[in-house]
Amino acid sequence: MRILTLTVLFICSCSIGFSQNQTRIDILKHQLDNERQDTNRVAIMLKLYQAFSDNLKLDSAQAFAEKALDLATKIHYKKGEFEALIKLLDHHIGKGDSPKALLYGFKAIRMAEGLNDHSKKGETLFEFARIYILNLQDYQKAKIYLKQSIQEFEAIHDVKSLADIEGILSTLYRRSNQFDSMLIYQQKAYAKYESLHKLDSAENFIMFMGQNHFAMGDYPLALSLYQKALIINQKMKGHSNEVRCLKGIASVYEKMNRLDSTIYYEKKALEIATTIDYKSAVISTNKHLADLYELQNKATAYKYLKMAWDVNESLNGSQKFIALERTISEEQERQYQAEAERIASQNRIKQYLFLGGLGILLLIAFLLYSNNRQKQKANNLLHQQKQEIDFQRNKAEKALAELKSTQAQLIQSEKLASLGELTAGIAHEIQNPLNFVNNFSEVSAELVQEIKEERQKPKENQDETLVDEIFNDITQNLQKITLHGNRASSIVKGMLEHSRTSTGIKELTDINQLADEYLRLSYHGFKAKNDSFDADLKTDFDENLPKIEVIPQDMGRVLLNLINNAFWAVNEKSKKGEAGYEPKVKISTLLNANSQLLIAIKDNGLGMTEEVKAKIFQPFFTTKPTGQGTGLGLSLAYDIVTKGHGGTIDVESVEGEGTTLIVKLPIV
Repeated sequence: MRILTLTVLFICSCSIGFSQNQTRIDILKHQLDNERQDTNRVAIMLKLYQAFSDNLKLDSAQAFAEKALDLATKIHYKKGEFEALIKLLDHHIGKGDSPKALLYGFKAIRMAEGLNDHSKKGETLFEFARIYILNLQDYQKAKIYLKQSIQEFEAIHDVKSLADIEGILSTLYRRSNQFDSMLIYQQKAYAKYESLHKLDSAENFIMFMGQNHFAMGDYPLALSLYQKALIINQKMKGHSNEVRCLKGIASVYEKMNRLDSTIYYEKKALEIATTIDYKSAVISTNKHLADLYELQNKATAYKYLKMAWDVNESLNGSQKFIALERTISEEQERQYQAEAERIASQNRIKQYLFLGGLGILLLIAFLLYSNNRQKQKANNLLHQQKQEIDFQRNKAEKALAELKSTQAQLIQSEKLASLGELTAGIAHEIQNPLNFVNNFSEVSAELVQEIKEERQKPKENQDETLVDEIFNDITQNLQKITLHGNRASSIVKGMLEHSRTSTGIKELTDINQLADEYLRLSYHGFKAKNDSFDADLKTDFDENLPKIEVIPQDMGRVLLNLINNAFWAVNEKSKKGEAGYEPKVKISTLLNANSQLLIAIKDNGLGMTEEVKAKIFQPFFTTKPTGQGTGLGLSLAYDIVTKGHGGTIDVESVEGEGTTLIVKLPIV
């Protein structure tokens, strides 16, 4: 019934849309016949291209785009010429004609660069990425073009375009099974659409979210997102996206073992893809239908397989590859010639400057020689010394730049390692409330079934007392589900807050709560990497501590580094197998007489010598084995406490017995 309803709605919307489009086409043709100004004629032709495209008359659409390009080129109307190139580029991407798409793309990017227009450059780079995604399946090169496009749109603060690109990047990382990066770009895009209040009209992004959740195995959510994206694209006449949404729905039903629904939606996708000449989709859909029919009807399976083969030959045959190679080769030759001409021009200028400079130098040399030969020798020696000084200075500057680059990379590695430990801890923390939610949901479902069974009895045999008791139980279960759901939400909210880049803004913060939270997260993160690790955790918090102004994310990194070092120390000592040894880590807080807030992290681990104590806050100094530490954790913590918060870190340690690190923060 649901499939029938969707079919009727689709047919009705298409009929109404075609009728409206035909009226629009007639009006535009009348305007074109009566318009005499060439720039306006170009604009009308481009509108006719869109109208014919919406009406699925692709040959007519292409003809008007080509006419618009010819006229705009003839009258040197750059804006119209660029828009025509982009439409033809998009048109040939849809047809799967990569050589022609690249040809128009190269022309468009040259024009955008000539105009130095960030918006046009970003749009063209985005279209290049679509060629490599949809037609050539070269996702690495597509990522390069998308990130270049991001730079152009960031220059003009185009949030909508940035959201569109980040949504596409999330799907590319999903295709590479890089789900962490996929979720990062999906969250970035989601936040931008939400800030613009455009989530309900973000047809591409909603479809991409469906693809991402399908890849992660969340089929009900994926189905809902595909259906929502399908409705939006039908309204907006995004025919190629309609095809992808229908294929996505078919894939979900295939995972649910609903073969009839799978075949139905694949056939709908094939019908639209064939109509709009979307060749790559025609090929993949025919192949999928052949696989679906293979066990049911060999003849039908062969029919779809043959259609896929025929279209594939027309799309990817030898002539297409020759045309593609010729297009790329011609563009490379043009770029080579342009670069050669530029270099030759620069060489000519350098030659003229050199000859002019040489003439001046000869004149000066002659005058100097005739006046004072000895002075000339002294000047030559001074010139050589200056060159040597310049050489040594450049060498030193290069070495300094390389050192700064290496330091930045090591700092980034340390931050990423801390984030990984934090994420592992959060994953462990969030599992408990989710287990409660699942358990109480299952129990509630069973109670609802009991009520249904009781209601099916004759009225006189129904036990209303039992029904009331079950309703009370369900109410309690729902309250518990809400409680644990809110707990999970708070954990996720905390995860998002801690994963954000530090704003550098101080906030009133409960240090006891912050210390307790990072102790648990650090413990679960360390245990996630060391299964056999265990330790006795103790806290001793001063309940009378006031809230103080700190940068929460930065202070969290300090606590995470100090606690991780404590766990590492007790774990290493535990590996020695000393009789009766029990790893212990304690964190305590205190307000001392000098109005300072003290945070002490104490362990009974390896301890350290006086020589090591003197160096632990130096950058890149570490006692851990190679590959287990960068030597930046305590250095970063020291900078955050001393430079960012005006505090100090003290060290108390006895070799073989343990270490206490004390953070002292002023109370303003």
